[in-house]
Amino acid sequence: MAQQRFPDMSLGGKLNPPPHQALESKGTTRPWALQSHYNHGGWYIIWRYLVDPAKIIKPGKSVVIWRVDVAFLHDEDWKYEGSKAREGRGGRTHTFGVKLPANRFATAIVYRYPKIVLRQSKPTLANGEG
Repeated sequence: MAQQRFPDMSLGGKLNPPPHQALESKGTTRPWALQSHYNHGGWYIIWRYLVDPAKIIKPGKSVVIWRVDVAFLHDEDWKYEGSKAREGRGGRTHTFGVKLPANRFATAIVYRYPKIVLRQSKPTLANGEG
């Protein structure tokens, strides 16, 4: 079941559902880039998070979701990125990334944690916060 195009949510539990009837959920610490092992079109929800071991951003929380994007990606939005996997060393094969992710997700934002800004392409606590 997990090795299908949309393993996370499918309308009616269908295997291999049409793209408009399923949702892929992705989590990433990257501010823009998104990777997948499949390069198919469909709905994606991207949870962008950071690890805050000092628990400063949200007191008592060491993981903070700072942005959520929801986008319908088309097959042509993906590019093949290859694999660095080797026999006996772990890793996975067939990795795809979204082309021009900053442009692609600029209008896909549905949530942004107000205390976080991007500085030098990294999520950071805004000035005067904390």
